[in-house]
Amino acid sequence: MANTACCSAFSPDGQYYAYCGNDGKLKIWEAANGRLKHEYTPNRHLSSPCSVLGWISVSQQSAGNASPSSRKRRRRKSVSEEAEHKSVVAMGSVSGKVMLYDIAAAHVSVVLENGHSSTVTAMAWSTCCGLITAADDCQIVEWNLQENGIKCKWKSGKAKVTALAIPANGKSLLSAERIIKWWSLTTKQLIRTFTGHANHVVFLRTVKIDDSTSYLISGASADGYLSVWSLDKHKNDKASMATLSMQDEATSVSTILVEESQQVVVLATTRSGQAQLFKYQPNGHTKPLKPSLNIAVAADVNQKETVQQIPILAGHLTEDEKVLMAYGSYLNLTFEKVTPDFSDKVQCLVRSEKLDTKKLKERKDETISKVKPTSIEEDVKYLAPGIGVPTSKRNRTSSGSQLLLKDRLENLSLNADANTPGRIPTKGANMTQLLMQALNSKDKTILTTVLFTKNETVIRNTITKLPVQAITPLLKELTVMLQGKTYASKVAVMWLQALIATHAAHLMSRPDITEVLSPILSFIDAKLMLLTAVQRLRGRVSLITGQISQANEEHNKDIMEESLLVYQDPDSSDEGADKDDVDLSSESDDNWEEMSDQDVQDEQDEEDIKSIKSESDDMDDNDSMHS
Repeated sequence: MANTACCSAFSPDGQYYAYCGNDGKLKIWEAANGRLKHEYTPNRHLSSPCSVLGWISVSQQSAGNASPSSRKRRRRKSVSEEAEHKSVVAMGSVSGKVMLYDIAAAHVSVVLENGHSSTVTAMAWSTCCGLITAADDCQIVEWNLQENGIKCKWKSGKAKVTALAIPANGKSLLSAERIIKWWSLTTKQLIRTFTGHANHVVFLRTVKIDDSTSYLISGASADGYLSVWSLDKHKNDKASMATLSMQDEATSVSTILVEESQQVVVLATTRSGQAQLFKYQPNGHTKPLKPSLNIAVAADVNQKETVQQIPILAGHLTEDEKVLMAYGSYLNLTFEKVTPDFSDKVQCLVRSEKLDTKKLKERKDETISKVKPTSIEEDVKYLAPGIGVPTSKRNRTSSGSQLLLKDRLENLSLNADANTPGRIPTKGANMTQLLMQALNSKDKTILTTVLFTKNETVIRNTITKLPVQAITPLLKELTVMLQGKTYASKVAVMWLQALIATHAAHLMSRPDITEVLSPILSFIDAKLMLLTAVQRLRGRVSLITGQISQANEEHNKDIMEESLLVYQDPDSSDEGADKDDVDLSSESDDNWEEMSDQDVQDEQDEEDIKSIKSESDDMDDNDSMHS
């Protein structure tokens, strides 16, 4: 969660304001006068972007790894000198490292490693228990700054922690995802949980009323309210004690306790660019509490009907109950300490938007490198690449060339040699001269013509004839191309590969090679972080497309092409043709007729026999009766 809320913070005493943007530059302002005190650009030790930022206080002993002789000298110091602490900016990175930037020495003094394997998402600091960080790997690490190592490490749960806070007693820890967990630092066991946010919690602030009473104020992303909880392990309230209603999502939250009235004052800056002050009396409100004061900053625009609002980027409550605000933009940041006026619900500050052009010009001259412009005179002598200027006095009486720079660039076009009859094209030489002219004059048209080519032979010949003085400007242009679209980055990789392969010896001999190649290495590391996800996506897409193509092939495949057995039903006509031609009709008919006549005759004979037999039987019966 590398957002503005996590990468900017006021120091606890309100003396400094730190901000780390997407470019990786750490900027620290003095809030009293608005002066930019530090502007630090990290190199190899911070090759990944900053994801979270916070302020810690480190003693002189734990500022770094001290030698034995320095330790002996420290023993002789007084107790008051040993208790001295200095402000340090702690930066968590995407790679899981934690860098400690020493303001007094103006450099990163300590790099804490091997604690996290992924992006650091939250950190908290306390003088009692030191520095505690959390990351995407669902691990919470308690660091030992005296030895620059890990003191304790435990798993926070299944979800990543997005906010941490340490109560005033330093004996417990509060971690938040969507659920807020209250840990015991002694046993690493859960005391209780707080549920009430639908989104990831990004702010946790604790307020101590007395030795037995403390409160927690939490705010989540995309929520228009802050929740107040009671840090009492004997209670198990499912709902928050109070709700502080806001107009928009909070970008920074600061709290302070007014000892006279025992009121908790909460300052919240919103994404719409306003600051809202709440006065909360513990155990006094159950309904949503509206802000007691809204603070807005408007620009003093003369002769215009509309009023332009200047956004408030961050706010901090000081010990004297005043509001310290940072408003404007990070290019021209303004700090102001305001006394809240509760007589009205809205306090509008009208400020002039006129910028100090002189200061901005001086700052611009400091950051932009001085490049000598190209002059066109009559006695200009054009030299081929790689040829130095002679040490003897120039011949000012020579006539020289009368062609303008535009005409010479046209003569150096890529097709000049090809159009000249009887001449072998030398594209590499022309491309080298065009490239040098473009790098010196910063002409985008010529740079686009030269660099956006995919011919590897032309690129290699151009790099081979390129002088070493043009390597650094070319690397800067290739760095810009690498951050562009796909085609531009692909062409830049081809140029970069040829440049490193040809001029590797010169690059290795340069003392500033780290600063020159650091932006490219940072960009490569950022791209490599996405390689695993892209490979998984590619594998899934290949699996789906393979299944679709296989299904189409099976659907269109001819089933008769690979048959194992073919059966053909025989035809009756063909079967009769194979046999001998036999006249069956005449014989069958005659036999049938003969057999029919014989059967009739037999039947008649049988009937005659039966009749004769019956008559003889009757005669026998009659004879018997007469007798």
